[in-house]
Amino acid sequence: DGFLYSMTGTCLFNSTKADDIAFIESYYFNKLKIVSFDSRVGKYVGYTEFGVSNAKRWNEGPEVTRSRNEKERYCVHNVGLDYRTGLAKS
Repeated sequence: DGFLYSMTGTCLFNSTKADDIAFIESYYFNKLKIVSFDSRVGKYVGYTEFGVSNAKRWNEGPEVTRSRNEKERYCVHNVGLDYRTGLAKS
């Protein structure tokens, strides 16, 4: 019994070019997606009443800038490493 809160950070890509890479950050409560950020959209989107209110607040604060920077910091960097060490050799 209890509640489950989780967050995922995902990098979608089909090449190492920055334009072909997307960062998606999703928040879940009891397995229901409540809010997410997609670098292709550039802002948070809420899927529940609670998620909509958080998306509005996060889009007006420093959270949206941090998430926009995650594509470069996390995805572009790691996709390049993954591609060189694994995908290019297979």
